[in-house]
Amino acid sequence: MKHRPLLFTALALTAAALTGPATTATAAPSPSAEAPKEQGDPGLADKAGLRIVKTDPEGQPAPGAAFQLLDSAGKTLAEGKTGADGTLAFSDLAPGVVRLKETASGSPLLGTVPDQDVVVAPGKPQVLAITDPYKSAGLTLKVTDKATGKGLAGAIVNIAPKDAKDDKGAFTRTTGPDGTAKAPLPVCKKTGSAYTATETKAPDGYRLETTPVEITAKPGAETTAALTNTATTKPTEDPTGKPTAKPTGDPTAQPTPTVSASTGTGEPTATASSSSSPDIGTATSTPTAPDATPEGFLAHTGADSTNGWLLAIGGLLLAAGGGAVYAARRRKNRDAEAEAGTGQHRRTDDN
Repeated sequence: MKHRPLLFTALALTAAALTGPATTATAAPSPSAEAPKEQGDPGLADKAGLRIVKTDPEGQPAPGAAFQLLDSAGKTLAEGKTGADGTLAFSDLAPGVVRLKETASGSPLLGTVPDQDVVVAPGKPQVLAITDPYKSAGLTLKVTDKATGKGLAGAIVNIAPKDAKDDKGAFTRTTGPDGTAKAPLPVCKKTGSAYTATETKAPDGYRLETTPVEITAKPGAETTAALTNTATTKPTEDPTGKPTAKPTGDPTAQPTPTVSASTGTGEPTATASSSSSPDIGTATSTPTAPDATPEGFLAHTGADSTNGWLLAIGGLLLAAGGGAVYAARRRKNRDAEAEAGTGQHRRTDDN
């Protein structure tokens, strides 16, 4: 019985030791209980990203390009601009389909790409490469008349990249009523792209111009290609100031002399008789003028060649007229002498 108090004391100490540690374990936080809580939060685990890499057609970074991400209702989810390296990153995006819209290219030489849908998923950000094209050049064709500069309608011109094979990228344009036509020209180089313009059908009434015209198309710039055509037909209208009336006279007719020999102008109307006097000779006719002037020429009054033969004929006529007068006087004198002689013979007979 002496050892019974000691037994009760040992049992009490054992019970106290077992009760203390059990309370502390329950109050202490359990690390294994916190992990399931983080894994079950969808706002932290299901996030997506998108990275845009922007370049020009020659592969150089294109900074300053502005982009927007839109949801299915057109609401803006995110927006930004590419940096000096041509990149733009979007993060904290909800997984799914988003609409990518380029609002500005960041360069006066570059255009923008059409809107496109992009699928973003949780995990590593998706990389999207975008190449902006160079802006097209504006081409104006002009086809004109080489002589007047007037625009010619109906000319068909073929435009093709220079040195292109199989007519790749070629197209045609037809000039309108003012002789012009317009077209955009794609450009693939910052320094410009080369084209040729060749006429394949000439306007009505004009010769085809087969010599190509070279064109340099630069990004966003306006350029002109001029072609000229030469008319194949002569103008139907008579030039102003040119006489249209024909001469009314007969160029082969010759004036007929009308002056008689008695007037002393060298053109007698009668010939002298060869029987009037033996001293005058045997000439019985007067010279006459040529029947007609040379064919194809008009009569020239006062011309040098006409004056020469008129003077010669006048001299001959004057000589003939003088001879006729002289012969007439001789004949009259002889008749008078004969009559005088006859009278003397009669008086002698009477005596």
